[in-house]
Amino acid sequence: MKRIFTIVMIITLALPLFAFDFFFDAEETTSRNISLTLEGGVLAYVDDGALAPYADLTLKAEQDGANYRAVADITYDSTLNSLEAQELSLSLFFGQTTLKAGLMRHSWGTADTAHVVDIVNGRDLRNGIVDDLELMKRPDWMLTLSTYFENGALDLVVKPGFNPSNISMDGKYSMIPSSLIPAGTPINKPDTHNIKNTSAGARYRFLFDPVDIGVMYYTGHFHDPGFEQVMTPPNTLEAINLLYTRYHFMGLASSYFLEPFTLAVEGGMFFSEDTDGTDLSLYNSKAVYLAELSYTNPNNAFFVALNYQGQYIFKFNSEPVLPLPGAPILDVDYLASFNGKAYQNNFTLAMEYPFMQEKLKARVAGTFQLESLGYAVMGSLTYDLDDAVEVFAKTTVYGTFDEDRTGLYNTWKKNSQVQLGVRAWF
Repeated sequence: MKRIFTIVMIITLALPLFAFDFFFDAEETTSRNISLTLEGGVLAYVDDGALAPYADLTLKAEQDGANYRAVADITYDSTLNSLEAQELSLSLFFGQTTLKAGLMRHSWGTADTAHVVDIVNGRDLRNGIVDDLELMKRPDWMLTLSTYFENGALDLVVKPGFNPSNISMDGKYSMIPSSLIPAGTPINKPDTHNIKNTSAGARYRFLFDPVDIGVMYYTGHFHDPGFEQVMTPPNTLEAINLLYTRYHFMGLASSYFLEPFTLAVEGGMFFSEDTDGTDLSLYNSKAVYLAELSYTNPNNAFFVALNYQGQYIFKFNSEPVLPLPGAPILDVDYLASFNGKAYQNNFTLAMEYPFMQEKLKARVAGTFQLESLGYAVMGSLTYDLDDAVEVFAKTTVYGTFDEDRTGLYNTWKKNSQVQLGVRAWF
């Protein structure tokens, strides 16, 4: 019954998007496109040899008029057994200004392989790490206004509440060790969709070819939760309350185009509401920074990028004090750190090479976390049978060079997998 209700609600929300030609386009100036994407295959987990067949479905409808655009994008994920809207949006065009409202992903940042200032949307890590930054972002309800000037662009964002990151507390891709939150412990989630949790921000880009410089401000919440322990005497953990830290962010993002090379830099400061850094359930203030050098061959579209990103957490406590004797450590900064360090250093390398007039594409991407010596490597081969059908083989490997160090990739090492599949468009 719940699944039927979800389908009905999504269809109910999507259909009105395509009635706007009645109001905005008196003439026959509209175009409509409806596409269906089917993907099926099998996952094989290297650790235990388990096979997991899957079949995913995506329905996307787009309608464009002279002064508007409506999009409805709905996906069924068989692995998660979930039907979700990826986008339900309406854009209105007023000359150089675009007003957009609905459920969507909104991107900030200049790099290709990783970001530190792309903070408007939360993360979706229910399927682990995937080689697609947009797919790893959770859509959110928002209102955006973008306007372009001769040498600049202004981008405004308002969110009435927010969608937290989609992360798992248990199962294959759990982000939290089971020893910290024992199985069966009640987890209380707050209502994040209310006016008091409104988020808003602005970005202004200075466009001076070949340099693009953007400055930004944003006030909102960390999309990953903190954990507040509900204890009863003497030392019994009764429940966990999820909390979301409010912050103010100031940052910049820039890119320098010197074909065939591009240099991208991003950086900024998160100013946490926990100014003293003493509340274990709230994230501390931190600095984030990134630099990426990429190369694209204009003759054959070969692409390679090397990315460095890091952060430093202020007032970090490497030995957090327990709230009660015998209670688990739930200092969110400590839990999110690698090997108990206030700083993080991560490197990402991505390469893609097309063959056979781009019918065959080979891609490899990997990230390495210095403090934990953990890594994730993703490789893929994709072959176009025709314009509407492709077959692919993918692999994802998680691991660490030091089993004694804590880290997410060490926790996920049993999730290394090989994937074979086919994708078709209609």
